[in-house]
Amino acid sequence: MLLRWFLVLGLFLAAACGGNNEAIKVVVLGFDGASWETIDPLIEAGKLPFLKSLKATAAWAPLTTFKPTKSPVIWTSVATGKSMFKHGILDFVYLEQNNIQVPYSNSEKREPSIWQILDSFGKRSVVVNWFVTYPPDEINGVVVSNRFRKTLLLQGERRAHMRDSVHPPAYFDTLYKHVNLDYEGIRRAKKFPDLAKKYKELHSGKSPNDISVLRDFWIYVLQESLNEKIAFNLYETENFDFFAAYFRLPDIVQHFALELIEPGQVKAALSALKNGSYTEEDAAQFREAMAEVLEPFYRNMDRVIETFLTAPGHENTYFIVLSDHGFVLHAGGYDHYHIPESKPPPSGIFLMIGPSTRPGHLPLVSVYDVAPTLLYLYNLPLGEKMDGEPLQLALDLERSLDRRRYGSELLRVKSNRRDSELDRRTLDELRSLGYIR
Repeated sequence: MLLRWFLVLGLFLAAACGGNNEAIKVVVLGFDGASWETIDPLIEAGKLPFLKSLKATAAWAPLTTFKPTKSPVIWTSVATGKSMFKHGILDFVYLEQNNIQVPYSNSEKREPSIWQILDSFGKRSVVVNWFVTYPPDEINGVVVSNRFRKTLLLQGERRAHMRDSVHPPAYFDTLYKHVNLDYEGIRRAKKFPDLAKKYKELHSGKSPNDISVLRDFWIYVLQESLNEKIAFNLYETENFDFFAAYFRLPDIVQHFALELIEPGQVKAALSALKNGSYTEEDAAQFREAMAEVLEPFYRNMDRVIETFLTAPGHENTYFIVLSDHGFVLHAGGYDHYHIPESKPPPSGIFLMIGPSTRPGHLPLVSVYDVAPTLLYLYNLPLGEKMDGEPLQLALDLERSLDRRRYGSELLRVKSNRRDSELDRRTLDELRSLGYIR
């Protein structure tokens, strides 16, 4: 514990060294669905030691998000600093000709992402598994698009066709070597519980296969493990100015987490919400129960963050850890996308640490503030159409606040290869998670 504390503290104390604008490195780690509401009880219980140390020495805040709280929309806003009406990614899917549902792709994005802006200034980026990055952007660096993870279960010719999920394509074969299909081995190594077994214990006579996302949970675990491996491999082996990686498991688990809490408690909580008798004590008990379900997956998140932040040679790097939204219990269930109109969208998390970062709680941070803050760190002009502002309160830096238009001329995207089989699998996944019907 003491070692962890000093490693994190060292990142903050590196501010004493000043910092060279020409050599700035920034790493962004995104964890879908994570929230302080379920993290803080585990920090207080001593279950997340690295996050506890990090929060004590970082600039941090709940991350204000917006409706609809849908991952492709929000993560694209994080990357562009702009609203969905500007960047053009409005949902998971849209209706193509003949009213056929197809997933949004990078080809539909209308505004440049931060790595495309940095590319125009000669900065090198590595991007892993970020939402809506297929087809991958042609930048100076490496982009492992969100389609790459779907190669996991493909064979032969179909797998070979997936080389276009990575830029440059030559990286595909090296990255694919990290595929591991030993779910039980991975589950045990990560100390994840047997959720199917737990479900059967709580719901006598029912099958976990009746819950589609629980039935397919092994695939999500394999994909997450693959993304962790390739992200850290590229982090260690590639030269970069900017690095971004996205992880999904905290969100996936919460899509069926109610099924892993004692049914009587869930029924009583939902009934109290419907009849208006839900108390703060009820809410606290529910948060504790949900935190207990999420503990092993937050512990994995804790280890992933620690792996990146304590890697040798990155002491003078800025690190940002964030999520796109949290979840909320309401009379209709527990989610982030069917919440009543009267309720605000559940906040995500934000932490930043590195040279010149001022530790402490920030009054307000929005998903729109991330991209302008990154430009501010690099001492580059802010985007004139960005909807957020740089987090100057969190940084002891003197920077100009010049603005520049970053437009479609920065969008250099490979051709979008539609794949009906992969589209079908994506739509099935979205149905199982409750996003579409």
